[in-house]
Amino acid sequence: MRLSMFNEELWRYKTVCRIFVIVSMCLVSVVLAFGETESPLEKAEALMTDGEFYEALFALEPLLTAAEKSADQEEALWLANALCRTWVHSKDFYERWKENKQTKNEPELMYSNGFMKWDKVITLNQWGARIIYEHFNARAEYAYGFLKRLVTRYPESSWRPAAEYYLIEHGYNEREPVEKSLNAHYDYIKKYAKSGLTEVYMAYLYIAHVNDNLWQALKSLGESEHYIGFTSGNTQKDKADAERHKAEALKYYAKYIVSVSGNEYKGIFSHQYRETLERYENLKHDKEGNSWFIILD
Repeated sequence: MRLSMFNEELWRYKTVCRIFVIVSMCLVSVVLAFGETESPLEKAEALMTDGEFYEALFALEPLLTAAEKSADQEEALWLANALCRTWVHSKDFYERWKENKQTKNEPELMYSNGFMKWDKVITLNQWGARIIYEHFNARAEYAYGFLKRLVTRYPESSWRPAAEYYLIEHGYNEREPVEKSLNAHYDYIKKYAKSGLTEVYMAYLYIAHVNDNLWQALKSLGESEHYIGFTSGNTQKDKADAERHKAEALKYYAKYIVSVSGNEYKGIFSHQYRETLERYENLKHDKEGNSWFIILD
């Protein structure tokens, strides 16, 4: 009797061991087949590599909505900024919105700003994206909300110096808001001139463009209603200011040119460099340009 019970227990033990071995082998097979569980950042980067920017952005949800601060969340906010800017300003954004409109057939989605009622945009804005309707061009605009979250939540972030540039608000149509934006760019350069950041070169070019425009506006007062918001009311002062802005424009065009001259035929600065060099030469000879950075009509 005791021997029989022993054999039965031994049989049960061996059966459990066999089951454990089989389950373990199955788990090993699953891991080998699919790899270890990816983090949201890893998923987003894999999707981004395949050009799936929309999917990559929404793959970051667990980190963008997490209450606890972490190094991964800090990185996710920086990546979400890049992905959101890329996707919102792409053809894919409007194609997906159009498909959504056709599926739901709701009247409020049909207007040019109907995307603001789109559940995807509502969700992203709840996460802090700040997607807005830019009425001058009747299009969606990403207003760097994820960067604002980044510098607010992680004030010591290594990405802060670059982020601060994109968070500068631009002014248009009147002298006061334009000069306020201009001064903010001067302050940015003063703070980060030695950093070597690409954004410093971008600030050089912005300052040059705005001073160039102010020169043209102040010397052309009376020729267009667009320029009314830039006069001081004193003709002599406006004339003197125009020359001062021309000198500043030439100075910062030159700063930009010498800063990126080693990259004039390499990538991001190539076309912009040649355009800037041409505008710099034309401005030296008092030739007006046709690109405006201070007037929205």
